[in-house]
Amino acid sequence: MIRRPPRSTLDRSSAASDVYKRQRQDYAQFVARDIEVVVVGPEDAKAFAAYFVNESLPFIGLPDPTASVLKLYGQEVNLFKLGRMPAQVLIDKAGVARYVHYGHNMSDIPENTELLALGEEINQRQADHATTVPKEVAGG
Repeated sequence: MIRRPPRSTLDRSSAASDVYKRQRQDYAQFVARDIEVVVVGPEDAKAFAAYFVNESLPFIGLPDPTASVLKLYGQEVNLFKLGRMPAQVLIDKAGVARYVHYGHNMSDIPENTELLALGEEINQRQADHATTVPKEVAGG
């Protein structure tokens, strides 16, 4: 799962700190469901790493100062709303985006319970698909 922060990851706004607090609190639930959290932010590697260490963030951080990842996933930048709009993308183990949520404002971010349920559903579908043997292979 890739989750973009509501603004710069170094932004100490209440929306950003609430998201990270929830992610940190629920991180074990994501791991238990075989869901990895990846936070992509606009800072350079040094600033991004320092923020993750200072905030004790247990998930993966990916610095994206050139916005190359942002562009791949179509995250909106709205200067009238203070920069990057939040975006959450659930990507399956094959690398296919299965769920995308683009926030309309800085606090428009799905709850972790919703993302956990969607992640479980995606993982279950993949597991079901992996155990289904086509007739041709099964000798039928």
